[in-house]
Amino acid sequence: MLVDLSIYTPMYVSLMWALILLISSGTNKARFFLGIFMLAVSILFMSHVVYYHHYTEVYLYFDLVFAFSSLSVFPIYYWYVKLLTFRSKIDLKDMRLLLPALLILICSGVVYVLMSPAERSLYINDFLYGHEKASNASLLIRIQQLLCYVLELIYFLQIVFSFLKIRVFIANYNESIANFYSNLENKTMQWPKVILYSFVVSSVFTVVTNFLGRSFFDQYPILLLLTGMSYAVFLFILGFLGYLQNHSIETYETDVVAIAEVEPERINTKKIRSELTKLFEKEQIFKQTDLKISEVATRLNTNRTYISNLINSECGCSFSTFVNKYRVDEAKRLLCDEQYKDYSLEQISTLAGFGSLHSFIRVFKEITGTTPGRFRK
Repeated sequence: MLVDLSIYTPMYVSLMWALILLISSGTNKARFFLGIFMLAVSILFMSHVVYYHHYTEVYLYFDLVFAFSSLSVFPIYYWYVKLLTFRSKIDLKDMRLLLPALLILICSGVVYVLMSPAERSLYINDFLYGHEKASNASLLIRIQQLLCYVLELIYFLQIVFSFLKIRVFIANYNESIANFYSNLENKTMQWPKVILYSFVVSSVFTVVTNFLGRSFFDQYPILLLLTGMSYAVFLFILGFLGYLQNHSIETYETDVVAIAEVEPERINTKKIRSELTKLFEKEQIFKQTDLKISEVATRLNTNRTYISNLINSECGCSFSTFVNKYRVDEAKRLLCDEQYKDYSLEQISTLAGFGSLHSFIRVFKEITGTTPGRFRK
């Protein structure tokens, strides 16, 4: 019962999301690759079903499936986050990340072909399900066991590579978004990194136990249950958040390309700084909910790169924070004005230029250290 719950739950969860994401992906390439990731995970857990139910007559085929799918999940997740946060297409060089999976698949397949029926039976019964040492085995069995350890090592290196690269992708993406849009709601993202951290914790545990052999879980089914259910929870959350995520680097690139950059012949920093202050303090352009830095640059007859650098260097913050400080100041004024005492917080947030009440409360607290409701009191 525990074994069934442990291996079937993540398999069904990932298969469910694979179908939903692939069917609904349309032109959304990131969602499509998340669907492929879920499909790879469901196939991986299908191989666990075969192993833990001791379907020895077909296990050799599924051992090859396990080898390829286990070394594919992190590269595919890496591609998915890259499509979300770094570049809106997958290059041929990115496909190299699947080479380890392909090589292990080919090597394992060749070794299995070269094994005699007796060696295959011995390998399955005494080494995969038993606790025999490789030193007591034939050369081909020792090679197959060595490939298993190589697989685990590559798997661990993939975790490290994905962990480091994805952190950079997300940090750079969030910085770019914050310096282009004033309203960051549903645009910035941290959850792919949080999900990755969760996968890393579970995967490291899996790597450690797999070095002891998957038969280790046969002896301690409660550990298999904890690992399997953890994966099921992470996969469900990942599928749900990935399904809801619509804004990506592709959206950002489209917005940037749609705007023709102005290249002024001469830039008068003092004049632009003065006009920028006038634009926000006198004309209150910050009240425009979907304000982008490109629109500010157009109004000032300069380019967005210059305005972004000016705000970053002189104000020490991103464009989004710069705009939101004006919005918070306006909200504070409205909250203190008797004329607006009967206005709801949602009405105040709209008047100040915020995209939603949730965004208003979050930004207000970040800047002032308190909520709008407490400030009003």
